[in-house]
Amino acid sequence: MPNDNDVERWQRPILPTGGPSRIEILGQRHAIRRAVQNYLDAKGYIEIEPPLLVHGASPDICIDSFKVGDRYLVSSTEYQLKRMALGGFSRIYSLTKNFRDGDISPVRNPEFSMLEWGRIGGTMNEIENDAESMVAASLDALKLPSVISYQGKEINLRAPWEKMPVMDAVEYATGVAMKNFDAASCCRAAKAVGLEIRPDWEDDRDFLFSLLMDYIQPQLGVSRPVFLTEWPFFQTTSAGADADNPTIACRSELFIGGLEIADGFAGLADPVIQEKLFEDALALREQEGKEAVELDHRYLAAMRHGAPRGAGMAMGFDRLVMLLTDQSEIKNVLAFGWDEV
Repeated sequence: MPNDNDVERWQRPILPTGGPSRIEILGQRHAIRRAVQNYLDAKGYIEIEPPLLVHGASPDICIDSFKVGDRYLVSSTEYQLKRMALGGFSRIYSLTKNFRDGDISPVRNPEFSMLEWGRIGGTMNEIENDAESMVAASLDALKLPSVISYQGKEINLRAPWEKMPVMDAVEYATGVAMKNFDAASCCRAAKAVGLEIRPDWEDDRDFLFSLLMDYIQPQLGVSRPVFLTEWPFFQTTSAGADADNPTIACRSELFIGGLEIADGFAGLADPVIQEKLFEDALALREQEGKEAVELDHRYLAAMRHGAPRGAGMAMGFDRLVMLLTDQSEIKNVLAFGWDEV
């Protein structure tokens, strides 16, 4: 039943801290949005309004899409932006709603806002610099210092930010040095920190790696932001491989205050590899008993015409607002939470 005081929800101080109100936070959210867009506009990016209903969905095992008739609500605008990049747009971005079924937690809402941007001919260093600059612009818009307080901890947001290979992060968090990402190495690191590993998990490389990352994530970017780099190639369906080591993906994931804030890639340009990665992801979905999805065949067809090199990143805009307004729950930075509509 609706709350009799529903219309007051935005004016009440957020409990248990006693403040601020959601009206104040939404005002700050507006200022952050304008700062981000002003930065991108000044750098020559064009804002795109991509479709929210599409025929092709992401096959990633960790993403479940909402089915609407014969289409899907977008879980990311990545494929649409990449098609436009292939069509001649050199710098583009979208800041729009995305949707992921069942994605509910204090930091996840099934309907959320994502900022995605890409540079044709650009490098991951340039994309990382964009992320640093947009956070700096947001701090200026809120009149905040470079050192902020998030959930009782001080975080220095002054650039440049740290970059750390995933293997180094695993060793830092578990004390176990890794030479590769095979199942045995992941299992050894997980057991070193007391994670319970069932016998039937010990050969499941993908699951063990994800289990490790869930353990490590809260320890990342606690005092300074960190870009986690050199990810295993099997962990993505979008990134190109490192030129010197095809088992490593050209991927950079940003963590601040234990939150995953953004995920970036040097784009995969080989349509044959891309289709193979999609097919492997579909096979994994079937193996895990998840519903099959329709692939984005228009995106695959566009790649066959020639994919220019470039890089891009997706940033959880709601999480950025959470960080800069010191909120532990995503609901507090939204006009309406999932349970309020």
